Amino acid sequence: MATSDSSESHDSMDDDITQVPRARRSKVWEHYQQDLVEVDGDLKAVCKYCGAELQAKFGTSSLRNHIAESCRSIDDACRNRFLSTMKTTKTSKAVFVFDPKVCRELMVKFCIHAKIPFLKFEDPYLQPWIDSMQPAFQVKGRHTIRDDAKKMYEGIKKISNLSYKT
Repeated sequence: MATSDSSESHDSMDDDITQVPRARRSKVWEHYQQDLVEVDGDLKAVCKYCGAELQAKFGTSSLRNHIAESCRSIDDACRNRFLSTMKTTKTSKAVFVFDPKVCRELMVKFCIHAKIPFLKFEDPYLQPWIDSMQPAFQVKGRHTIRDDAKKMYEGIKKISNLSYKT
């Protein structure tokens, strides 16, 4: 059994260009071993939980379906966390569309209301927590959050001044 990191001759790589691994952007790869294995001439992903070898040549759908439905060795909490990161599930009625601008605005409102210091946005445990809820959202630094709060304050102040003048 050879891995994708094994040294192969240049000629064997030219035979099948589709075997060259692509960048792994999908969150599903967190549930598979880092190195692909060669089985009967095809590179396959190996499930970290049950050891199943799955084809990933044409995308990650089979990998997602395995983790979401088929893998019997994954614990329920891990499977549920994975399912919550998927854009849609079979049980969802509406499609959730994540808007980072709205998320940031609501985060600033919460921080002001709860009197959370902006320094907390530099905490190393914050981003992993946010990732567990919405992997696409990148927490901004304390200076960006502070600037957002100032802009929000100025907007509210302007509206307040206009209402007092009328």
